[in-house]
Amino acid sequence: MTKRIIAEAWRAAHRPVERVVVDIEGERIARVTLAKEVFPSPRDLVFGKPALLIPAFHDSHAHLLQGGLTLIRVSLTGVRDIDEAASRLEEGAEDSDRRWMDCYDWDETTLPLNRRLLDRIVPDIPVFIFSHNLHTAVVNSNVFRQAGIDERAPNPPRGRFGRDADGKLNGLLHEDAIDFVSRSRPPIEKSQARSAMLKAQSLAFSLGITSISCSVRSELLPFYFDFAESSDAKIRLNLWKVAADFDYEAERFDRREGTRFRLATFKGFVDGALGSQTAALWEPYSNNPENSGILSATKEELSAFIERAAGDGFQVALHAIGDYACTTALDAFEAAKCFDSRMRLEHAQILRQEDIGRFGQLGVIASMQPIHCTADMKWAEERIGLERARLSYAWRSVKDAGARLCFGSDWPVEALSPFAGIHAAVTRQDAEGNPLGGWILEQRLNVEEALSAYTEAGAYAAFWEKELGTISERKLADIIVLSCNPLVCEPQELLNAKVLMTMRGGEIVYRDNAFRASI
Repeated sequence: MTKRIIAEAWRAAHRPVERVVVDIEGERIARVTLAKEVFPSPRDLVFGKPALLIPAFHDSHAHLLQGGLTLIRVSLTGVRDIDEAASRLEEGAEDSDRRWMDCYDWDETTLPLNRRLLDRIVPDIPVFIFSHNLHTAVVNSNVFRQAGIDERAPNPPRGRFGRDADGKLNGLLHEDAIDFVSRSRPPIEKSQARSAMLKAQSLAFSLGITSISCSVRSELLPFYFDFAESSDAKIRLNLWKVAADFDYEAERFDRREGTRFRLATFKGFVDGALGSQTAALWEPYSNNPENSGILSATKEELSAFIERAAGDGFQVALHAIGDYACTTALDAFEAAKCFDSRMRLEHAQILRQEDIGRFGQLGVIASMQPIHCTADMKWAEERIGLERARLSYAWRSVKDAGARLCFGSDWPVEALSPFAGIHAAVTRQDAEGNPLGGWILEQRLNVEEALSAYTEAGAYAAFWEKELGTISERKLADIIVLSCNPLVCEPQELLNAKVLMTMRGGEIVYRDNAFRASI
């Protein structure tokens, strides 16, 4: 049956907002015509101003399963006080099965937690708390005992155990130390994974997201396969398999290509995170002169892997946050000579001036997350200094130098909401409007550029540009209606914007109950 939507619409970048009629047949857009003189039928979906019809969002970097787990497990989101943290952990312990308790979204920059403190709060069960950037964790003594870790434990090759001044383990785990200790965690159950992904899917639809690019570690891929092959799965998943050691023969896999489920990308880590002070820098951290971060792979290791992967038709996405890691990744892409393979650099948070133009020259997609900027700006200058900060989260410089720019959230590291990301991109301010005028304002974008990075650019980076990303005839009908027009509203209003309706492949998968009367 044909569906018809009549609304003001933004169809793609550099096109004006026009009132249009969109006819949908099955999963696809059959026709898009200007609504010069339309007489709606009772079955038509009609939206008046200020509502705006746009292509559905593509989150170019998120973690669906981990994000969903934060919705069903103990979360320290927004907790900055030890007493409040203790209350949540004690409550979580009461609700747990007493074998193990995982917690998420700990902000290590504002809430100091350590092994001894956790031993006092939850003495009886193992407690494993992930930082919000997933590059640091903190555990209690029960976890170390269960994992067989004692004070003599050496650091893993690409990780670090935190220690007090006297050399004793303080419970902090950085980078590969997390994976090393995680081997003792009880495995995720299939029912837990399914529940987590269903909750994550519902949240995504409520925010206008119908497709997501996710990096997935090998041991978690079966959960994604199980979900994707079920009738419950409606969200489009572009998966990247994490290559833990850049051993191509050991990591290669059978590609799956489709418009609902795609697995044809490798994800690799070149360094850690700025919040954990494990991002690899050319010069030491300003507040820690003995530390320049952790580089996870050399240019030679990366280029050899990329060349083999590209030769077999795989895309490669490299996590690189520090300027030294970004240089190393770009050097590896250049050495591999894979200029037409849509290779991706994920995050690219701190850059050197001489590397900015290389994205466009090498055809490397800059996959960035604007909300990282407004989350990190409170302490970024303390860690890297003002000079390096001026070329951090440098969306404007990267775009103006000819790079293709796509946006995501890195959820659950930050909020999944595209509206928060767009607000960050165009203001470089937090939700309270700080700092006045914006932080390093010359790197901001305009709203249309940010919308494009969340729609058509995201589709291109996922090899879905022929099917998604714009409101065009014969494309899949993944479209959303917003409560306001981001192109003309005040930037602060973006944070209060709502999705009135989300349509995925012609099916309405979310509708805001408060706006039923207007449809």
